[in-house]
Amino acid sequence: MEYLEETKWPEKPEVFPNLMTPIEAAMFLRLDQTGHNPKNACRTLNYWRNRGELRATKFARRVWYLKQELEKFLENKTEGGK
Repeated sequence: MEYLEETKWPEKPEVFPNLMTPIEAAMFLRLDQTGHNPKNACRTLNYWRNRGELRATKFARRVWYLKQELEKFLENKTEGGK
């Protein structure tokens, strides 16, 4: 997160791309609206990844999140879901 202060969220994009940075993924999951700051939101994403609940893509020494994987994650977390 070298491009971002740890306590401030960037402006939310109108449309999210299909491949998201951890910050964009956290915002897509609305962690920015639940009391998280960018740093601990990324830790939360890592926690879900380590538990196998959320899949990510790693390349170019970075972690990226596919929009489809985030949507699957939300579907699995939805009450009455799978």
